[in-house]
Amino acid sequence: MIHQIQKVAWNYLHNWLRYVAHLLRFCAALAHSKRLKPVFFVGITGSAGKTTVKDLSASILGSVGECYSTPRSQNYPDGIAKILLKVSPRHKYCVLEVSGGNPGDLDRPLRLFTPNIAVLTLVARDHFKAFKSLEAIAQEKGKLISALPADGVAVLNIDDPLVKAIGDSCNRKVIWVGKAEGATLRLLSVRSVWPEPLTLELQYDGDIYKVKTAFHGKHLALSVLSALGVGLASGVPLTNAISAIADVKPAEGRMEVVSTEGGVTFLRDDWKAPHWSFPAPLEFMAEAEARRKILVIGTLSDYSLSASKLYPKVAKQALEVGDIVIFVGPHAPRAIKAKRTTDAQNLHAFSEIRDAATFLNNLLQPGDLVLLKGSNKADHLVRLMYHTQKPVSCWATRCGIQDFCGDCPRLYKPMRCDAGSSAQAENASESAAIQLTDPKSDQKVIVGLGNPGSEYENTPHNAGYRTLDRMADSANVSWASYPEGLGCDVRIAGETVSLFKPGAKMNNSGPPIMQFLNRKGAAITNCLVVHDEMDLTLGQAKLKQGGGDAGHRGLKSIIAALGSHDFKRLRIGVRRDDDTKTTKVSVLQTFSESDEKALESGIDRAMSMLLDDLKDSVISVSNLAYSDQKTNNAEQHNPHKQ
Repeated sequence: MIHQIQKVAWNYLHNWLRYVAHLLRFCAALAHSKRLKPVFFVGITGSAGKTTVKDLSASILGSVGECYSTPRSQNYPDGIAKILLKVSPRHKYCVLEVSGGNPGDLDRPLRLFTPNIAVLTLVARDHFKAFKSLEAIAQEKGKLISALPADGVAVLNIDDPLVKAIGDSCNRKVIWVGKAEGATLRLLSVRSVWPEPLTLELQYDGDIYKVKTAFHGKHLALSVLSALGVGLASGVPLTNAISAIADVKPAEGRMEVVSTEGGVTFLRDDWKAPHWSFPAPLEFMAEAEARRKILVIGTLSDYSLSASKLYPKVAKQALEVGDIVIFVGPHAPRAIKAKRTTDAQNLHAFSEIRDAATFLNNLLQPGDLVLLKGSNKADHLVRLMYHTQKPVSCWATRCGIQDFCGDCPRLYKPMRCDAGSSAQAENASESAAIQLTDPKSDQKVIVGLGNPGSEYENTPHNAGYRTLDRMADSANVSWASYPEGLGCDVRIAGETVSLFKPGAKMNNSGPPIMQFLNRKGAAITNCLVVHDEMDLTLGQAKLKQGGGDAGHRGLKSIIAALGSHDFKRLRIGVRRDDDTKTTKVSVLQTFSESDEKALESGIDRAMSMLLDDLKDSVISVSNLAYSDQKTNNAEQHNPHKQ
């Protein structure tokens, strides 16, 4: 109780201090703004495209005078106060992004500056939950236009009905941009087919102009037109403005192109992923010319459908475009539902980003074009790209840091290597990357789950490892090292059966299992997983076909990696008799001597069930067939006999 009171008190104090800091900063910025009368202000708002318009506009205005602009995307009220404190009267121009996730958010920044030029790109479902309607969003964005002085200029998207309505009621000068007739800067044609960059053809004052950019994606044409409109409104000749934007690079995470040393190209569109923005990069990927197109989709936002309906829908759309589609995040398994109506062997889902990273590393080949579409704040999807160059050590789902990971000290923080991990095997580098394949045989694979390292040997979580060790020892075969784990082959009634122990930790065992199945050409339905089970007491063992993960993180990782529940499970009980099902028992706690004996009995039972499941066949090495005497002796030492 005392601890809870202290926590509440601290949270209250923290929030109060934060409020005071924001208030003091706002007051300081308000006082400082009185000194900024000579500065020419450009305000940019809209549901999308603000950062790109800001960067292009700053380049245009910077070509004729000193210009200060919003760093990255600091477009919320407190961020704008910080920016204004850095603006000096010597600056001729200041370009600001203005945004708000809630009604009234634009009121405070508009007390700090008056825009000479106001840009409204478009109105979409961004922050829809807060505003409840598109009209309410348009009303909030329209405040920037209303704040213009009598000689101010609005740069507006003529193709957006809500923006058009704002412009029609505006009593200020308007520069219209877009495709429709009546546009001041009218878009005639646009082309963006990878690897060629975005090029536009536009009409202004009866003349035709060709605009070359360093961007990718047709949807960015609106941002280019809007920035050129800012140039016109500022008195910069159109030809000069076109030249000023030719070499401007995309902002980080906005259709940014990154080429790796391995010949793989990443297209980063991972700043935000509102559902309504997904068609634009999808169209780009559909038209792209590349060896393979791989779509990696993270956390989507601003959707009205339930997640269980949205993600399968998006998966179907992505499968029409991509050679391989990978979903990452807590909603990723929902995307697998698309397989019910689509024969998609190239669709994969990973709840954990670490699993996705392992999978992607083994998948990529030179010439691949990879789209990263996610919400940076929610999933930090860019870590998948960094991991292809150097092992990433931070896999936190939500770290509270909104910026991208590139400069974060946690990204490559050294990690302790797990003793005995097969991923560190000497011959790992000699093995080529494992590719996704269709099952090519009836090869059977038995997987034992556990944690690599001697410190985990005698823990409940390693029941699967120990069962397979028993099988290998009895068959007198040795384990071989693979990049994904330890494997060996045994003979059962003249048929080869592969045994596999994943080299990753239990919670990340899915990707290495998938890789081993591909290596062996084995179907999911021919895979049997041996694992610990807290719902069964020590000495028990049960065989099960399919099902969910029941809270077992190893199974959760496997289901996500394989995209299927259709594998057998041999469950070995690890719960003590005096523990209830709700008792929180550590699966990493070392067994006592008596518990060891009980577990051995459970492994004996599991072995018997395993052999029965394989049609009562015995491994060609005769000592794997356990005698009745051995089983009976084990049961005599079992205090939890069924």
